[in-house]
Amino acid sequence: MERRPGHLIRRVHQIHDALWSARVSQDATPTQFAVLSVVAHFGQCDQATVAREASLDTSTAGSVVLRLIDRGWLRAETSPSDRRRNLLRLTADGDEAYLRLAAAATALTGELVEPLGERDSATLIRLLQRLIEGHDRS
Repeated sequence: MERRPGHLIRRVHQIHDALWSARVSQDATPTQFAVLSVVAHFGQCDQATVAREASLDTSTAGSVVLRLIDRGWLRAETSPSDRRRNLLRLTADGDEAYLRLAAAATALTGELVEPLGERDSATLIRLLQRLIEGHDRS
């Protein structure tokens, strides 16, 4: 049985992607959902905030934002306080898509960790957060 954390994390990621495609959406990716989630949370934000909050590099965030604008789920408006900044908002279609995806993603999370049971699921989440926080400080 494989015991290297990197391999195990990669396998869980593969399982998550397969479940996402089967249960949540074949049209919207988890990364696109992360961007929609950030914009929905803030109501309006710039691309740098999207990149930081969704844990994306600025190049990836930029390409995802452009895809979501092209799809009609995001709208970019020039900031009144800084003409160089674009502020992002969900469109009506984007808000509808976000709500649909959020409900399905919540169900997916439950399905993903269901084999662990409630206590071990909470432990997994806590340990993953510690790993992330420990490496974010580095």
